[in-house]
Formats: sequence, structure tokens, C-alpha cells
Amino acid sequence: MQNHLMNKLKYLLLVTFIISTFSPVFAQQTIITVPSSDVLPLGEVILKQSNKFSPFSNGYTSLTPQFIIGTGKDTEMSVGAGTNITDYNTSVKLNIAAKKVFKIKKGFRFTMGGTISPSLTEGQNPDSMIYAHGSYLCKKTKTTITAGGLVGGKGEMPSLTRAMIGIDQTIIPNKLRVAVDYISGDESWGVLAAGLKIRPEPTTSITTAVIIPNDTENRVAFSISVSKYVGKIFEERSKNTDSKTKENI
Repeated sequence: MQNHLMNKLKYLLLVTFIISTFSPVFAQQTIITVPSSDVLPLGEVILKQSNKFSPFSNGYTSLTPQFIIGTGKDTEMSVGAGTNITDYNTSVKLNIAAKKVFKIKKGFRFTMGGTISPSLTEGQNPDSMIYAHGSYLCKKTKTTITAGGLVGGKGEMPSLTRAMIGIDQTIIPNKLRVAVDYISGDESWGVLAAGLKIRPEPTTSITTAVIIPNDTENRVAFSISVSKYVGKIFEERSKNTDSKTKENI
């Protein structure tokens, strides 16, 4: 059992290292588990590798690479594939997400988004989630506070509702932040996550955290994610370019 967990951990660290070696300061797309109000400009791309593992009894390892792109007008999309490994089986789910950010006024944003996660290994209805939250950045203390809710479940009708809240505190600008977020539960006090966001260089961010569920079914888990800003892969066509194209037709 110990060797099995060590092999999982080695694989987790290897995947994290590989994505961190890919050759502007960029947005963080989640606080820890709660979606953030950050959004990429049109055509800009982040590659992200998110990993979670629980070394306790009935533990698991979860590996999720993601491709995140700004789609213009304060919208963003991401595509990923999550692999969940336990002692008994391995499952894979596609993860497709999108969000729209409304910049209400200085420091305040309202965000709406959703995800859908069909299974690639099991014949079942996809997981889905729709969320909305507001966030406020206090420039004086460099603190961002986020609060909102979500509905989700399997199939056509939502089967769960949750409240969520997050706090992101800058300690050293562009170098170190502390983050805490919380998602409520139906029959428990929900899930609390707390961790550090470290930026070793301007285009790379590493988040490490502990995720603590307040029930007897789930296990404490540890997470590490690496985000790499790739750059802008395309730009919006200007009106002048469109006019010239029409003249040439």
C-alpha cells in the first residue's frame, strides 16, 4: 500500500514538473477550489496542471491538465481532462468550462459561469455546475473577497445548491499570496481549502493547498497546481482589416 502511494506521488510530481518547464503577468483562474473573477484578454492562453491526492485510507490521486483561453469581451473558456486514480479503478472525465465577467466599477466584479464534465470511461449523465458570484478588491490592503453560490448535479435538473466564499490576500506583490475558500454542504459544514500562491517568475504560478472536508465520507487531500502563461495566440481583427478584405472580394 505504501509503495502504491509513493508511485502515485512520484507520478504527480513528474507531471507537475513537465508542465512547469514550458518556455506579462497573468490572471489566476481559481482562488483554490472556487472560480475566480480573473479573466484572460482575447487570444491569451494559460496551460494549467491541477493535481490532488489523499494519502490516507481509501485515498486517491487526481490529475487534470487544462487549456484556458480568453475569448474576448471579458469571457473565457477552458478545456481539460481529469483522471481520478484509486486503489480500485481509474476514471476519466472531460471538463469544459466558460465564464463571463462584468466589471461593474473600480474594484468590483460580477462573474457568471458554468462547467460540464461528461465521463469518458463510464456510461452516466455528465456532472454540471452553474455559478455566480461577486468579488471586491480592496486596494489599500490588497485583499480580494469573493462570495456567491452554485447549482449543479447530474442530468437535466440540478440536485444540489451550494454557497461559496473566498479570500485572496497579497503578502508580497507578484510573488506570494495566501488564499482561503469554502464551499458549503447539505449534510455537513462543507469543504474548506487553504494554501499559498507562489510566483517564482512572471509567467509561472504555483498553488499549494490543503483541502479539508467536514464529513466522514471524504478524506483530507493536498493539492498542487502549476499555471504557465503561454502568450497571445491570435488577435481581434480590426475594422480596417475587415474593410480591406471586403474591398478585395
